[in-house]
Amino acid sequence: MHPQVIQDHPGICPICHMKLTPLKSDSETQMGSASSGKRKILYYWDPMLGPSSIAHAPGKSAMGMDLVPVYEDELSAGPTVRIDPTIVQNMGVRTAEVMRGPLQKTVRTVGILEVPEPGQYEINLKINGWIKRLYADQEGMHVHKGEPLFDLYSPDLEVAEDELIGAVKSLKALDPNASDALRSESQDLVDSAKQKLRLWDVAEQDIDAIANADKAPQAVPFRDPADGDVADKMVVQGSAVQAGMKIMRIEDHAKLWLKAQVYEDEMPFVALGQIVEVAVDAVPGKTYTGPITFIYPHLDHMSRTVTVRVTLENPKNELSPGMYATANIVTQPVSDGMWVPREAVIDTGTRQVAFVALGDGHFEPRNVRMGVMGDDDRVQILEGLAPAETVVTSGQFLLDVESRTTEAIDKLRQSSTEHGEHGRSGVELIHPADQTTK
Repeated sequence: MHPQVIQDHPGICPICHMKLTPLKSDSETQMGSASSGKRKILYYWDPMLGPSSIAHAPGKSAMGMDLVPVYEDELSAGPTVRIDPTIVQNMGVRTAEVMRGPLQKTVRTVGILEVPEPGQYEINLKINGWIKRLYADQEGMHVHKGEPLFDLYSPDLEVAEDELIGAVKSLKALDPNASDALRSESQDLVDSAKQKLRLWDVAEQDIDAIANADKAPQAVPFRDPADGDVADKMVVQGSAVQAGMKIMRIEDHAKLWLKAQVYEDEMPFVALGQIVEVAVDAVPGKTYTGPITFIYPHLDHMSRTVTVRVTLENPKNELSPGMYATANIVTQPVSDGMWVPREAVIDTGTRQVAFVALGDGHFEPRNVRMGVMGDDDRVQILEGLAPAETVVTSGQFLLDVESRTTEAIDKLRQSSTEHGEHGRSGVELIHPADQTTK
């Protein structure tokens, strides 16, 4: 229970007053195996393909290369330690199997709903005039495509109407025996008058009505180009307007954009077309889905994020621009790899170590290399472990202390043996509690 209490003879722990347990090291067995030239092979693999090529027998990889053996002593991060199974149970040691398969990672982010740029229509005029009647008379009202927004009176527009009516009357008044050239010239005048009205954004149905009228109407309706809601209305009934003046803006909310911020270290997992799950606080209990349609090329140097745009369908108008939303981008960065629970790996900053349970109370520290961090606290293992091995997920810090202590004792013994000091054991230990030399 207290690894710092070590001595070379039986006794009682001065801290918990329990009987000291003998510590047996497997270092001598490992040295004997090394001296006899027999090294334990953990697995075979192709270093160029990585963990996906790991096998338990010699063979060839998918690239046709001979698999290379990986020996136990090449991956060992310290001496193997043996602890009595009862002590292992008291330490609360738990284990998990090294698994192989796909690894899923969910990128979680937030954003604000916005009106898509293609869904915004600005209504302005190309001629001067006055708003004779205003149908879309309040902001926020819903309008439908083709409905009149306002009637406009304009002297220039009235002149163009008279030109069209006169050209149509001239074409109809032609003698049936008139030449084709004269008939074609008259038709060109009609088409030219109609085109002039089209360029002023008069709807086709209103142009046909003017052409069939006997007299030019005093005001002409200007119609809505799309379904949507009125926004930024700049006029009231009777307002004088000029060419180029903004009248109002129509916003189509059938689709909305979610602009979410993704941190730069998570951008390698994000790609166009990925489906995003979106939840909105204003609509609890419902999830919306949509694809990533654009990834902005610039990084915000203050927040270290990149803006990702998601397009959401909004047929029932449940969503509104400005709403706050949370988004989950579900990715699969690893389709076939090894992974273990994240708590199985001790990351010291300079190295990453996992303890492999060999059975019968034997534990071996291994140098490993982590890859992608996945969901459910899973982490990819790039090297150091093989599938179906068992790693320690709880209590490994005590095992690490035990392993380092065993390694230190072995080094002291070797050093003392080389100098011929302190008899057979080669070490005199001092208990930290009483600082008394045995």
